[in-house]
Amino acid sequence: MNPLDASDFLPQRAPFLLVDRLLECNQHFCCTNFAVPADHPMVRDGRLSEGGVLENIAQTCATHIGYLSRHLPIRIGVVASVKNVEINFLPKIGAHLETTVEEQGEPIFSVSIYVAKVYSEGALMAQGEMRVVLTDQIPTEQ
Repeated sequence: MNPLDASDFLPQRAPFLLVDRLLECNQHFCCTNFAVPADHPMVRDGRLSEGGVLENIAQTCATHIGYLSRHLPIRIGVVASVKNVEINFLPKIGAHLETTVEEQGEPIFSVSIYVAKVYSEGALMAQGEMRVVLTDQIPTEQ
């Protein structure tokens, strides 16, 4: 697959994008990249914040969901939980992140479970598990 503009699959818009390109995607796997800009709202003291790292993972999950349902309007999801997150270091401005998420099994009641790994310049920067709920599939009272 040729790299694609990830914003085509995301509800987020600048300046809060934390994924630049979709590198690879299939039914249960997605890989994105992101270059940390100096002027991003989630950069503190020359490094992407912890919240920025988690949002990068969440947006990679959203890119996966968006790519698989690209023939539909962009779907909205929310992070239901994060688990077993380890952040080994925070990336500096200009660092290139490569984030992979692997969906664990099939979604259950609109909840998908992803195992994520984030690499910065080839070194494992962060990893963990994220549960994402698609809000357009949550029943609402009329």
